Amino acid sequence: MSGTRARALTAIGLAAAAAFAGLGVSAPADAAEPRSLSIEGELEIAPDLELLAIKAEGTTDENGKTTGTYEATLLAGDDDYPLPFTVKGPITCIHTGKDVASLVYPIAATTPDLVPAALKNALAIQITVRKGTQDKVGVNGPAPTGSFSGCAPAATPFDFDGDIDIK
Repeated sequence: MSGTRARALTAIGLAAAAAFAGLGVSAPADAAEPRSLSIEGELEIAPDLELLAIKAEGTTDENGKTTGTYEATLLAGDDDYPLPFTVKGPITCIHTGKDVASLVYPIAATTPDLVPAALKNALAIQITVRKGTQDKVGVNGPAPTGSFSGCAPAATPFDFDGDIDIK
């Protein structure tokens, strides 16, 4: 093999090796940071006038998969007086920050069962909570499930009496 040909093959080999090495050493997309949210308490529309009892437990794992459950029970002004109406659904999206968190859940069931099979998961609700001197909560929806693109926090106009754990 001539010196010119050897140098050319070496150069091509080095270029190919660099290209393949570049493919091999390109950093994979960062894994999602696991997140979790726990909410349990009451939405107050006025001082000591509770409208909704909220229970939510959800997590997003390092692969970005969100799981969890949401349940809200209508109240007759006080958590000692729940009305016989509850909404349930799986949590499909979680956003967490230092003092704010948000989740989206499609309405999968109600008690009593008022959701026809064809409409299960067709509507969704977003819940946003903010921790502070007075914890706050907001409800966005129901709206068509497809209208929620992510779950960035929304307004939180109501007082929240309960526990919020954001991780």
